Amino acid sequence: MSFLNPQPARLGLVCLARLTFDADLAEQWYAQTRARLSQLDGVELCAVEKLVIESPDADAAIAELRGKNIDALVILSGTFALGGLAQRLAQAFDAIPLLLWAWHEPAEQTGKLRLNSLVGVNVNASNLYKLGHRPATLYTAHDDPDAAASMARFARVAGIQRDLRQLRIAFIGGHAPGFDDLAVDKLALRRAIGTEVVDVGLQVLVARAQAVAADRARAAAGDLLKSFDDVVEISARQGDLFAALAIALTEFAAENKFDAMTLKCWGDLVEQYGIAGCGVVSILNDRGIYTGCEGDIMGTVSMLIARRLTGVHPFLTDFVSVDRDANTGVLWHGGCGAVGLADPRQPRHLFTHFAGGKGVTAGFGLKPGRVTLLRLGDDGRSLRMLATMATALDTEMEVRGTLSRVKFDSDGSAFLGEILTNGWEHHLVMAYGEIVPEMELLARAMNVPLTIK
Repeated sequence: MSFLNPQPARLGLVCLARLTFDADLAEQWYAQTRARLSQLDGVELCAVEKLVIESPDADAAIAELRGKNIDALVILSGTFALGGLAQRLAQAFDAIPLLLWAWHEPAEQTGKLRLNSLVGVNVNASNLYKLGHRPATLYTAHDDPDAAASMARFARVAGIQRDLRQLRIAFIGGHAPGFDDLAVDKLALRRAIGTEVVDVGLQVLVARAQAVAADRARAAAGDLLKSFDDVVEISARQGDLFAALAIALTEFAAENKFDAMTLKCWGDLVEQYGIAGCGVVSILNDRGIYTGCEGDIMGTVSMLIARRLTGVHPFLTDFVSVDRDANTGVLWHGGCGAVGLADPRQPRHLFTHFAGGKGVTAGFGLKPGRVTLLRLGDDGRSLRMLATMATALDTEMEVRGTLSRVKFDSDGSAFLGEILTNGWEHHLVMAYGEIVPEMELLARAMNVPLTIK
């Protein structure tokens, strides 16, 4: 399965209890909970049906869940339970996301605290935090409909973390000249999240593109150029180069089973091949062959995470201006946004304006909507995440390239200040949708700090 066509997340579920509380009620509610969670789309529920009360029960649950190769674990405090049980479970599954779930007390009281579930989770959360775990937590009524949505969100994030460990990205040609802020320590990245980065010489792809038969390139160019409303600047020769490069990159990714690529899309590519790669990146991203421009590995991983969380093409972009009075900002790149993100009310252009007239670059304003601006980056020592919420406004193509004007939910100047003051890389990902809660879960699961502005 590819990163963008994942297997269901295998969600482990256990319920802790203690016989000095109302374990019978916990067992009844737990059965109802299993039935609800078993209906979640994209989730394979791996529930231990027997309540975990003593250490032997925990050992049996661990053995059962290991046999099912779970991707995440939910420890439900049906009642207060001995603190060592959650520790035993967490230590057995310390490489996967963990969530502690507490129930509300039942409305019908008997003169004695019946579940004491919240205190059980409080004890477990404190114990596990001090052991170095960072579990997510949930406190709801046992039949709260939002609880199932929270479990689905948690499982989706766990599936992303699982698949990041299998992710392979082709790093074609390195990063663009002078953009050392986009450089990545490949071994450190693999150690941190499991993602493999494979170096590929730019000449490998140039040679493949140059080897595409002329008649095949010409036929493909005719189809590719139909994606745009305005191609008057593109010569037949540039159209053929455009198509041949798209063919070469598409086939290279498929043959080598790469989940994504980055491309040194200007500089050496223009000199060795004859055009810049921006327009080709626009086409590839629209096909779901996500290709980070300028060699941005971490930006490409951010794109893939955004795509999994939203189901919509993301936009890897520069942050080029802020209007403090209007609390808006402009996100722009030189022509690489997925062509399917174009505002349908505006024309989609293909230009030659870049690289001394040799660039074949897309140009349009992006569609409006609610967006999350995000980045998985590093501070030179360790990984970190950044996010803020905004609304993409109706945007005319004021300058050539792909662009969007956004209105920030919070202070856009403060967001810019965070980027500049704390050395964030110069690319952001604009994701259509509100995914900060999911990013919080992912950051916690990955033990990565998340800055929300």
